[in-house]
Amino acid sequence: MHVLPYAAMQQADPFHGLFLHEVGVAGAKLSRSTCRPETLPDPQTGRQLRIATVEVAGAICPACSKRGEAGFVSFVADLRLAFACPHCRDLIWIAGA
Repeated sequence: MHVLPYAAMQQADPFHGLFLHEVGVAGAKLSRSTCRPETLPDPQTGRQLRIATVEVAGAICPACSKRGEAGFVSFVADLRLAFACPHCRDLIWIAGA
């Protein structure tokens, strides 16, 4: 089994299979994937973090300040939150959310 390094995996799918990126008349948005992983790698250590919740809601990205249907990921026993931006096409990790 070949495992991609974190950077290569993020380039292939920045949302790690959690969200689907859609572009329509109203602009870019995310929707929840029906087949999502149970864990997500910590961007600093690569350690697998168990996912608690995956949600999609209207929000303003903390990185690009654009509003859209974005994704939120929370974790078991970890206070960080990952914000998935449909405009940046990236996961933004927020400490102590």
